[in-house]
This record gives sequence, C-alpha cells and structure tokens, in this order.
Amino acid sequence: MPVTQLTTHTQQRRIFIYVMLLFFTIITDQFTKLLAVKLFETYNETSFLHNFFQFTLIENNGGFLGIVNNFPENVRFFLLNVCVSFLLLGCLAFIFWSKNRTSRYSIPLVFVVGGGMSNLVDRLLFEGGVIDFLSIGIGGFRTGIFNLADVYILVGSFVIGCYFFSSPVEST
Repeated sequence: MPVTQLTTHTQQRRIFIYVMLLFFTIITDQFTKLLAVKLFETYNETSFLHNFFQFTLIENNGGFLGIVNNFPENVRFFLLNVCVSFLLLGCLAFIFWSKNRTSRYSIPLVFVVGGGMSNLVDRLLFEGGVIDFLSIGIGGFRTGIFNLADVYILVGSFVIGCYFFSSPVEST
C-alpha cells in the first residue's frame, strides 16, 4: 500500500474512533441521566457506602456546579448555550480537521466535547437546565452535585493539562 493510502486509512480510522468515543460519551451520559430521573424521582435522595455516594436529583440551571446560577437568564443563556456551542464547534474542528492534531490531545478532547455536547443537549431540551444527580463525600466534605458528562469534561481536561505540562512527544 502506498504511503498516502496508508496515511489516509490511518486518518479515517482515527476519525472513526473519535466519532465512536463522542457518541459513547453522549449516550452513556444521557442514559445515566434518564436512569437517574426514573430511579430518584421516586426516592428523592439515596446514599451508598456510608454516604460516600449520594444521589440527589436536581435540575442545574447555572453551569458547572451552578457557578452562573445567579446571573440574569439572558446572560446565562449566552454563556451556557451560545459561547459553549462555539467552543464545542472549535474543538470539533480541531479534532476532525486540524493538521496538528494528535491522539494524545484529541482523545481526551473528545471526552470534553462529548460531555459538553451532552450537557448542551440537556440545556436545549430542559429549558436551560441540566440533570445532575451524584455527589461524593467523606464526613463533612462533599462535592457539588454533578453528572457523568461533568466527569468526562473534568477527566479529559485533567489529561490534557497533564499532557500539556509534560515533555512533548512526537507521536500520533
């Protein structure tokens, strides 16, 4: 096989993997939210492992951990729908069309984008709200209430940050 065909085949394979991971993040997040709505609508609040995992169903209208909850509705809409949409489109453009992309950055970025897209789907379906249902804590220390999309976003961002501050690698 000539080098150009091999390169094209490798690129097509990577794109396929990125698309599958993107769908995986969106589908698993939406599934867990649907499951949470079905299960915790009745039980309201449930905990496991001595309250380490606490399940509480809420609709979050204020972004990650409610950080823009107190902003006026039009500002929240602009920040959480318009700005996030453009940011996600820019990341998708990098993942699928950048000549400088590498799997090292693209794969964790796919998880960030998938989580962001899934939360954006919630915002569009639920009039600006995102379904959150899980918090983790020990004793008096608890996280805010979050969802699987938030986990994808945080883990992907953390991995990108680790790569960014580590030594450069000339890999695919």
